[in-house]
Amino acid sequence: ACWYAMISMMNERQEYRGEDRGRKELADRLREALSRPLDEWREVYEGFSPVDLESGERRPRVPPPGADTRRAAVLVPIIVESEDARIVYTVRKDDLADHAGQISFPGGSIEARDTSLLETALREAEEEIDLRPELVEVVGELEEMYIPPSNFRVSPFVGLLPPEAEMVLAPDEVEEIFTVPLKTLTANETFRKVLWRREGRDYKVPVFAIEGPVPRNIWGATAAMTAALLARLGWREYRR
Repeated sequence: ACWYAMISMMNERQEYRGEDRGRKELADRLREALSRPLDEWREVYEGFSPVDLESGERRPRVPPPGADTRRAAVLVPIIVESEDARIVYTVRKDDLADHAGQISFPGGSIEARDTSLLETALREAEEEIDLRPELVEVVGELEEMYIPPSNFRVSPFVGLLPPEAEMVLAPDEVEEIFTVPLKTLTANETFRKVLWRREGRDYKVPVFAIEGPVPRNIWGATAAMTAALLARLGWREYRR
């Protein structure tokens, strides 16, 4: 029995070391991917802007020259596990002033007390999903994105989280927290272009269609930021 117990402990330690090694390799890959700019960022961002089927126009992802825009920041949290990583998303409450009811990343507008946009992103993540800043390893920043409906220029920061990271939603701002594995997001069948009718007009909208008990379509700015991250990891489905 003693020998059996020792062998079992050795096997468990090897499994833990294997999990740690897998997690480290994945984290290193994400760090490396975020260490360089994405040359085709504008193609990715604009490719995820809905197309008006009548006019053929898309919403721009950079502001007009001289535009008086508002500044904001979001955190793109990634839970790194041994076999895969999961991106954390939130569903915003229906009664918020900006982007109500939409799937988003935790974030918001810069406040006077914030010393940087990164501090804005971390503060908002703590306020919205109770994510302690000390749990976040910020590994890079995606390209700034302009969101015409709210007139925000948004700076997205990418942060790695340990598997044990716990998050609790703020009920006055967040309806739900959910995660999606990178393997799901990069699967061929996940990226789709769907037809939506909004305010009497028809649009072709690129989405990440997530199947499950609660099907979800990740679209708009959140989808574009997701795509910019995936493109750094070799994903090219946005070109089709």
